[in-house]
Amino acid sequence: MELESCLKLPVWLLCQDGDDANHWDGITRIVKESLFESRFDHENELKRGQKIALVIDSQGGHARAAYEIATLLQKHCEGFIAVIPRRAKSAATLISLGADEIVLGEYGELGPLDVQFFDQEREEWASGLDEVQSLERLHAFTLSALDQTMFMLRSRTRMKSATVIPHATKLVTQMVQPMFANVDVFRYTQISRRLKIGEEYARRLLLRRFTTLEANDIARKLVDNYPEHGFIIDHQEAEKIGLKPMSTYPKLRDILCNLARQMPEVTAIGRMIKKG
Repeated sequence: MELESCLKLPVWLLCQDGDDANHWDGITRIVKESLFESRFDHENELKRGQKIALVIDSQGGHARAAYEIATLLQKHCEGFIAVIPRRAKSAATLISLGADEIVLGEYGELGPLDVQFFDQEREEWASGLDEVQSLERLHAFTLSALDQTMFMLRSRTRMKSATVIPHATKLVTQMVQPMFANVDVFRYTQISRRLKIGEEYARRLLLRRFTTLEANDIARKLVDNYPEHGFIIDHQEAEKIGLKPMSTYPKLRDILCNLARQMPEVTAIGRMIKKG
């Protein structure tokens, strides 16, 4: 109970070991409903108006469930501190964004908010950014190819731009048309919308302690700025994107380090209580 004494707040746990066979693994509707039900648990009640510290160790889950958990703690408890000794990735990062303060352990990490979906053809999980950014890159490639073709034709023929534009456009169109023909517009729109949902949830949670401009900027960066879903957002990176994680002092740092050692292979959701 050192953490509770240190923070002077009741400590609750949202720790998930990552075992796919465990129904409590991942931030899901079941986990959300369990926390909502704890409002009526007389022994370990999530009390109205009592701010808490939430220790998070999770690889993530569903954005909607994460948003509902964060808003529960904002409204019912009138705020919470997110304590991350080890990891709060994806949807777990989303919960953290609703906190009054984020406490990251020395090696604690958050993660990007790009939506994940299961690719049936490849039989693996993929980031929504893969498809959305591929179209953006294709667009950038088309413009670059047009510039290069224009430059080549003008250099070799000495003709004016107005004369070579139709020829350059025709050449580039013939080259990129098969690529654009393979774009599934419906799928692209669907994935873009999912990414926007995650960004909007993040923005709304961030408005609790940031201005509208800051919240918009941080949410956008968390969705768009990272090359992979597992990218590490440590204390320094969190500062860089404007999240302002709380600085730890030696005693708290040691407590978080000890907690991080205990996190692997532990699933615990609810109030942290002292045994004996």
